[in-house]
Amino acid sequence: MRPGVLRTVSGSAMTEPLHEGVPFSSPAALAVQLAPRLRSAIDAAGPVVVVLDRPERDAVHAELGAAADDVEFLDPADVYRVPAFTVAVRWARLARRTAPGGYATVVAQHVDAPVGDGPGYWARLDAALDIALPGLPVEVLCPFPDTVEERLLRSATHRTLLSSGHSVRSDGYRMPLDVVAEFPPPPPPELGPPTHIQEFALDGLAVLRRAVATLSTGAGLSTERVADFVLAVNEIASNSVEHGPGSGTLRLWSLDGQVVAEVRDAGRMQVPFPGLVAPSPTGARGRGLWLASELSDVLQVWSDGSGTVIRVTMTL
Repeated sequence: MRPGVLRTVSGSAMTEPLHEGVPFSSPAALAVQLAPRLRSAIDAAGPVVVVLDRPERDAVHAELGAAADDVEFLDPADVYRVPAFTVAVRWARLARRTAPGGYATVVAQHVDAPVGDGPGYWARLDAALDIALPGLPVEVLCPFPDTVEERLLRSATHRTLLSSGHSVRSDGYRMPLDVVAEFPPPPPPELGPPTHIQEFALDGLAVLRRAVATLSTGAGLSTERVADFVLAVNEIASNSVEHGPGSGTLRLWSLDGQVVAEVRDAGRMQVPFPGLVAPSPTGARGRGLWLASELSDVLQVWSDGSGTVIRVTMTL
């Protein structure tokens, strides 16, 4: 059933949930629970992406049979090595790229493995999904082990749980802002001495763009991705000039397989979900962070004692 269609949840009508928890007792039980949703999604010819640990993936593959050929199976170690907010951005981006009239389906297991930005990862991801997905043609199903502890944790970040093929309202759901206040994204690790560093103000933005283009071209980014990276960094730096203190500092790195840019300024940014929500088409402001997020592979924002830092990363 497509997202946005009314259906019954514990006896009352509600809009089809975009983001639902799926407790499971065994890989085989999970496969039986997911198969009807996945078959419907496959029949609808939209993208179907499944991120599961090996036992659950094998069980789902066996349950679907030949239909599994129409599913893109991804390794959790690859998907979750990036920050939680980035994963939410990617699922939202998948939905926006879905053909008109279609919808995307994502199965994204909460795995017991190291993930991209440490403790609170799953809580941050679930909160970010509830911010990024509304209004988009996508359904995200989040399997997790059916234990008392896990049910308490996941009920807090999913409005509904899938049980015996039906959506049941979860107890104790918390609003995304409250979740992220308790589990804020931690600052990313330091990257060592930068390849390039410069102070900038309004009259230095052209020099800044040239520095970003030179470094990213030399690192091996394609021409198109160099242009995206330059635009992303320019948007962030322009925010510092136009809406922040009027100046900032750019740091650039060329690392093994990545190019990274950081813009630091003395301002304080109170944006709990940076870059997750597309701005209103009629709004005059708010596009910078979202555009930088869309143009780069990873966007991270944090504050420290001296101001705000925004880091964008591109993978070669």
